Amino acid sequence: MSKLIGLEIRAFPATRVIGKQVICSLDEGAENPGPALWEGMFKDGTLEFLLNLPQRSTPDRDNVGWMGGYDPTSNSYKYIAGILAEPGTPVPDGYAYFDIPACLMAIASIQGTDAGHDVYIGAHDHLARAIEERGYEYDPDAGGFEMEYHSHTRFSIPVERGDEFVVLDYYSPCRKRA
Repeated sequence: MSKLIGLEIRAFPATRVIGKQVICSLDEGAENPGPALWEGMFKDGTLEFLLNLPQRSTPDRDNVGWMGGYDPTSNSYKYIAGILAEPGTPVPDGYAYFDIPACLMAIASIQGTDAGHDVYIGAHDHLARAIEERGYEYDPDAGGFEMEYHSHTRFSIPVERGDEFVVLDYYSPCRKRA
């Protein structure tokens, strides 16, 4: 069972998410195309290409899974697997992007298992409870998204080593509750 091990609320600078995109259905029983997208990006070199962009804005070889653009008519959202880059970074042909505005960001550190996807399943709920307890709420005016942040040192390396537990950082724009 995943658990919240930390929460930080801080100013987040404007940044650009660049990666490959799939549409995810929220309908019951719908298959999640996200894991296959990541698997393909690791195999075909797409992720390596993105990690080598000179405008990548993370200090290490971190990557993200951005979720947003909810469409109520199809009950679906966009999922971009990729990296964070400096604002205005040119987007390579065939790639998707989303510009995150400067905002107040809640960052939950969640410990769980990657193998069983446990670390992902409760991420939103862990963060939502934690910010509510601290007097904050989700800020839809910051672009209507949330984001998985896979730290190279706290997520990717432990996965590669076969560690049972990893730490996923989960980002959500927030604001002080009125």
